[in-house]
Amino acid sequence: MTAKTPTASGISRLLAGAGFTRAVAKLYGGRSGFGVSKHGTDSVQVRYSTVTMGTSPGYRRCKLAEYIKTITEAGYAVEMRPDLPRLIVTAKEGD
Repeated sequence: MTAKTPTASGISRLLAGAGFTRAVAKLYGGRSGFGVSKHGTDSVQVRYSTVTMGTSPGYRRCKLAEYIKTITEAGYAVEMRPDLPRLIVTAKEGD
């Protein structure tokens, strides 16, 4: 099996398809949820963003943990970063 290199758009579609909410930032209002962006040449990062300022890193880690099963079941490797509340998604090694 060839390891799949993740893309930001692919992981975003995966999470949205699983029923998770995308974050939307607006001047008035907005929506809390996930955000995905490129991270290096062969990985992406997933963040949990809120419209409320001051949300604790612990709360963000709990929300991020909800995404891990969906991402790993799709064949990717996921690392929870201890320094900042975010996930790093890479191609799964082996198989």
